[in-house]
Amino acid sequence: MLLEKEINTPTPLTQIHSPLFTEKGIEVWIKEDYLTHPAVSGNKYRKLKYNLIKAKNEGFSELVTFGGAYSNHIYALAAAGKLAGFKTRGIIRGDELHAQSSPTLTFAHNQGMKFHFVSRSAYRNKEELTEKYASGAYLIPEGGSNLLALPGCSEIVDEILPIVTPTDIILAAGTGGTAAGILTNENFHGNTHVIPVLKNGGFIAEEITILTGTTHPKLKLHTDYHCGGYAKGKDKLSFFIESFEQEFKIPIEHVYTAKLFFGLIDLIQKDYFSRDATIVAYHSGGLQNHNLTF
Repeated sequence: MLLEKEINTPTPLTQIHSPLFTEKGIEVWIKEDYLTHPAVSGNKYRKLKYNLIKAKNEGFSELVTFGGAYSNHIYALAAAGKLAGFKTRGIIRGDELHAQSSPTLTFAHNQGMKFHFVSRSAYRNKEELTEKYASGAYLIPEGGSNLLALPGCSEIVDEILPIVTPTDIILAAGTGGTAAGILTNENFHGNTHVIPVLKNGGFIAEEITILTGTTHPKLKLHTDYHCGGYAKGKDKLSFFIESFEQEFKIPIEHVYTAKLFFGLIDLIQKDYFSRDATIVAYHSGGLQNHNLTF
């Protein structure tokens, strides 16, 4: 399949140990999906996989998507497009920006992505921008979450179940696409816990319902761990990241994975999970500023 020679899957599923987990009588495992690829990382690859296959099969030569100056999706799509032989364009929120405004944009530009920088007000009208900039191209939505993202994300569960049967899977979310894919996997019967990285993250439940076409009684939202919102709370999370990485030797970042593990540890401390729970935390990647060895 497209890109599979470049991607390291299945990614490791690693049990981590702590006196806290022993005290509470639970197991905690990490699905280390950041190890898929240095740039096409984790859930970004999972969401893109079947979109790229469809784009190639239908004869498209160019991919167009939306994102901000620090978007993991922009970063991953630019790299994936280059690896798979597509031209790429990004419609970027912020008409004051340019190709060197952030390390993310610089990397994407170096992968060959062309940019359209638009005002924040214009960015809200995705339909108009699509008509203007995406004619003749294969359109992938902001964050990569669409119906074709779901089977790729469902495969995360397929890699977990041969090793361990979790009572709970927990992950961070910006759009809900990864959680939606996990919830569509009929072989997983436990709870799916979602930690939104945005303020007022309850909207993610509605987004998941739209994507999957149904409600999910085993979906559990935990909306208190956004730490101020997307890409916010850096000072609050910095000490946690340092201590977590030192204890578990797993790299994390401020936007998604630090909030995931901060929330998970807090929920465990508060006895949210039952004794004998087996929890899998999904590490979605997005480690743009880490030097990873593959």
